[in-house]
Amino acid sequence: MRKNEPEILSPAGNPEKLRFAVDYGADAVYCALRDFGMRAASDNFTPEELSEGIEYAHSHGAKVYLTLNTMPSELKIGELPELLESISACVPDAFIISDPGVMRIVKERFPGPAIHLSTQASTVNAEGCRFWYENGVKRIVLARELTIDAIRAIRKNTPPELELEAFVHGAMCISYSGRCLLSNHFTGRNANEGRCAQPCRWKYYLREEKRPDELITAEQFSEGTYVFSSKDLCMIEHMDDLCSCGLDSFKIEGRMKSAYYAACVTNAYKCALKDHIAGKPFDKALLAEVEGVSHREYYTGFFYDDPAEKPVTVTEPGYICDKPFYCYVTSYDETNSLAKCFQKNKMYSHSKAELLTPGSTGRVIDIDEIYDEDMKPIDSTPRPKQEFFIKIPGARPGDIIRAYDN
Repeated sequence: MRKNEPEILSPAGNPEKLRFAVDYGADAVYCALRDFGMRAASDNFTPEELSEGIEYAHSHGAKVYLTLNTMPSELKIGELPELLESISACVPDAFIISDPGVMRIVKERFPGPAIHLSTQASTVNAEGCRFWYENGVKRIVLARELTIDAIRAIRKNTPPELELEAFVHGAMCISYSGRCLLSNHFTGRNANEGRCAQPCRWKYYLREEKRPDELITAEQFSEGTYVFSSKDLCMIEHMDDLCSCGLDSFKIEGRMKSAYYAACVTNAYKCALKDHIAGKPFDKALLAEVEGVSHREYYTGFFYDDPAEKPVTVTEPGYICDKPFYCYVTSYDETNSLAKCFQKNKMYSHSKAELLTPGSTGRVIDIDEIYDEDMKPIDSTPRPKQEFFIKIPGARPGDIIRAYDN
């Protein structure tokens, strides 16, 4: 039967991102090995790292789903049995799959774990959901092209034991359910095998036949636009609709984003969900949290209507930069309020910063003194991966220290 509280499912592009996502409230994470996943450019996991990640997640009450959701060719699919053999000692809680052939091989090798049907399979109606349910699929990751009303109708017309999942945050694709040929056409990198070069983010021009030297920018609006580059999805302000339409899992896109992104967005959605369940109004500070991470312009995708009006970025589709992630706390001495920290970016003493703790929004702190490993005062932390100490009241291991934006 369905759970009362939907799951927050977060991206884990590598072991560090997995740990941050779990620490900041993910009920489950999804990740991939070096092959057969739709984000081949991400760091991804070795079998040994997957084993350690599953152990870490399970020790914190979270699940791990392994993506095998490419559409492999006949020559490529023959490599899958060997890949599965490499993880025989570290089986995930579920496999996310789009290709029926991959599903068949996985079910023969691992009959126990659940099968989740990837959004790449473009499931858009209850008949399709029931077909996959009758063929052993436990969860459908619905196509991104569905509205809230369509999801409600699918939930009404499918078995209650069948779980439904949808993306609620992150990058969107200009092609239908991510089935794109542009990358393969331009670069030979097959997007459907996880190697997309993201040509949708490039700038394009028009050329008139009789005037080949006169290039015209492909503009959709007077201010200029990248006609293929979709805005990013953000549904954090709409927990009421997400919780009432029958979804079992809220999925956050972003395996190629930073560990800070995984932590911050997971934390924000988890807090928004908890507040909604508790009957509290939406906290605008949570919107500020997702605005402060790497993203393109936000919109609500297909959830409320056909996003024909301004669905693409007007400006160059680079990311709106997040707040610099200075460091995170590795241990804490409560007696002396002394936090041992691991450097991510350079920071300075005698400045202000923000402390982000799981389950809350950021709070402003004063960085009065920074001490090196020998407890000698230093003005800054210039060395990558430097360990140092800061006095912070009420910090905890795992807390993030980031730039203060006043």
